[in-house]
Amino acid sequence: MIKKILITGGAGNVGSSLTRKFLGLDGFFVVVVDNLLTGKIDNLPLTHLDNFQFINCDVNDFAQISEVMNYHRFDFVFHYAAVVGVQRTLQNPLWVLNDINGIRNVLELAKST
Repeated sequence: MIKKILITGGAGNVGSSLTRKFLGLDGFFVVVVDNLLTGKIDNLPLTHLDNFQFINCDVNDFAQISEVMNYHRFDFVFHYAAVVGVQRTLQNPLWVLNDINGIRNVLELAKST
Protein backbone atom coordinates (compact mmCIF):
# COMPACT_ATOMS: atom_id res chain seq x y z
CA MET A 1 0.00 0.00 0.00
CA ILE A 2 1.29 3.45 -0.95
CA LYS A 3 1.96 5.77 2.00
CA LYS A 4 1.20 9.46 1.55
CA ILE A 5 3.84 11.85 2.88
CA LEU A 6 3.45 15.61 3.41
CA ILE A 7 6.60 17.71 3.62
CA THR A 8 5.97 21.34 4.49
CA GLY A 9 8.77 23.69 3.53
CA GLY A 10 9.84 21.04 1.06
CA ALA A 11 11.55 23.52 -1.26
CA GLY A 12 14.05 24.43 1.45
CA ASN A 13 17.36 22.68 2.08
CA VAL A 14 16.23 20.16 4.69
CA GLY A 15 12.78 19.57 3.20
CA SER A 16 14.07 19.05 -0.32
CA SER A 17 16.71 16.57 0.90
CA LEU A 18 14.01 14.58 2.67
CA THR A 19 11.83 14.78 -0.45
CA ARG A 20 14.59 13.36 -2.64
CA LYS A 21 15.19 10.56 -0.13
CA PHE A 22 11.52 9.49 -0.12
CA LEU A 23 11.27 9.75 -3.90
CA GLY A 24 14.17 7.30 -4.16
CA LEU A 25 12.20 4.68 -2.21
CA ASP A 26 9.29 2.54 -3.35
CA GLY A 27 5.87 2.83 -1.77
CA PHE A 28 5.60 6.57 -1.11
CA PHE A 29 3.61 9.42 -2.66
CA VAL A 30 5.19 12.72 -1.62
CA VAL A 31 3.38 16.06 -1.53
CA VAL A 32 5.52 19.13 -0.93
CA VAL A 33 3.91 22.37 0.16
CA ASP A 34 5.95 25.55 0.22
CA ASN A 35 5.11 29.23 -0.26
CA LEU A 36 8.58 29.76 -1.79
CA LEU A 37 9.34 32.70 0.52
CA THR A 38 12.70 31.17 1.42
CA GLY A 39 12.55 27.85 -0.44
CA LYS A 40 13.57 27.48 -4.07
CA ILE A 41 11.59 25.65 -6.74
CA ASP A 42 14.94 24.53 -8.19
CA ASN A 43 15.41 22.33 -5.09
CA LEU A 44 12.50 20.16 -6.23
CA PRO A 45 12.28 17.56 -9.01
CA LEU A 46 11.92 19.38 -12.31
CA THR A 47 10.48 16.43 -14.20
CA HIS A 48 7.05 14.89 -13.81
CA LEU A 49 7.00 12.02 -11.34
CA ASP A 50 3.95 9.88 -10.66
CA ASN A 51 4.71 9.80 -6.94
CA PHE A 52 5.32 13.54 -6.42
CA GLN A 53 3.23 16.71 -6.28
CA PHE A 54 4.23 20.30 -5.46
CA ILE A 55 1.62 22.71 -4.12
CA ASN A 56 2.35 26.40 -3.60
CA CYS A 57 0.78 26.80 -0.18
CA ASP A 58 1.32 28.83 2.99
CA VAL A 59 0.92 26.65 6.10
CA ASN A 60 0.29 29.83 8.11
CA ASP A 61 -3.00 30.19 6.21
CA PHE A 62 -5.39 27.65 7.72
CA ALA A 63 -7.71 27.59 4.70
CA GLN A 64 -4.85 26.78 2.31
CA ILE A 65 -3.22 24.01 4.32
CA SER A 66 -6.51 22.49 5.47
CA GLU A 67 -7.62 22.06 1.85
CA VAL A 68 -4.41 20.14 1.10
CA MET A 69 -4.45 18.01 4.24
CA ASN A 70 -8.15 17.18 4.12
CA TYR A 71 -7.93 16.18 0.46
CA HIS A 72 -4.88 13.92 0.76
CA ARG A 73 -5.31 12.36 4.24
CA PHE A 74 -1.57 11.88 4.83
CA ASP A 75 0.01 8.95 6.63
CA PHE A 76 3.07 10.98 7.68
CA VAL A 77 3.71 14.72 8.05
CA PHE A 78 7.12 16.37 8.21
CA HIS A 79 6.89 20.05 9.12
CA TYR A 80 9.84 22.15 7.98
CA ALA A 81 8.06 25.32 6.83
CA ALA A 82 9.54 28.38 8.52
CA VAL A 83 11.14 31.71 7.82
CA VAL A 84 14.89 31.09 7.84
CA GLY A 85 18.02 33.19 7.73
CA VAL A 86 19.38 35.47 10.44
CA GLN A 87 19.01 38.69 8.44
CA ARG A 88 15.52 37.80 7.23
CA THR A 89 14.29 36.94 10.73
CA LEU A 90 15.83 40.05 12.28
CA GLN A 91 14.29 42.27 9.61
CA ASN A 92 10.86 40.52 9.78
CA PRO A 93 10.25 39.33 13.35
CA LEU A 94 6.49 39.19 12.81
CA TRP A 95 7.01 36.60 10.06
CA VAL A 96 8.75 34.41 12.62
CA LEU A 97 5.88 34.82 15.08
CA ASN A 98 3.42 34.00 12.30
CA ASP A 99 5.20 30.66 11.88
CA ILE A 100 3.61 29.67 15.19
CA ASN A 101 0.27 29.69 13.34
CA GLY A 102 1.75 27.29 10.80
CA ILE A 103 2.86 24.89 13.52
CA ARG A 104 -0.56 25.10 15.14
CA ASN A 105 -2.35 24.57 11.82
CA VAL A 106 -0.30 21.53 10.84
CA LEU A 107 -0.59 19.92 14.28
CA GLU A 108 -4.33 20.51 14.53
CA LEU A 109 -5.00 19.18 11.04
CA ALA A 110 -2.69 16.18 11.47
CA LYS A 111 -4.58 15.30 14.64
CA SER A 112 -8.02 15.60 13.05
CA THR A 113 -7.44 14.03 9.61
